[in-house]
Amino acid sequence: MPAMTVKCAVALIKSVPAGEGVSYGHTWIAPHDTTVALLPIGYADGVFRSLGGRLEVLINGRRRPGVGRICMDQFVVDLGPGPVDVAEGDEAILFGPGARGEPTAQDWADLVGTIHYEVVTSPRGRISRTYLEAETVESQRIP
Repeated sequence: MPAMTVKCAVALIKSVPAGEGVSYGHTWIAPHDTTVALLPIGYADGVFRSLGGRLEVLINGRRRPGVGRICMDQFVVDLGPGPVDVAEGDEAILFGPGARGEPTAQDWADLVGTIHYEVVTSPRGRISRTYLEAETVESQRIP
């Protein structure tokens, strides 16, 4: 079972009117009035540039599509039109075990055309590592 999660906090929420572009080169133009979230993590932290406009992240139990290019230290996700249920500071899961519906390292590997080992060794830069202790499982000897 996968044992790694990469996450960050939402840095900014912004309304984007239809026809306005986001990110370098405005490679994504909002097709309708929408709201986006800025995530403070990018290719300097190990998010593959080739995932621009292709990855999804889990925020508040829902997968949100990444839009525009992956920048050095940030990228943008579309929260969609209508009421916003995401706030600055909310947790965004880029990949994890998949148990809560979040993308997995294998999902990223499939999108990038590599193996999941390359994905799980890519986090660097400002990503802090937190090690959690596994639950101790006592074994019983069967007579």
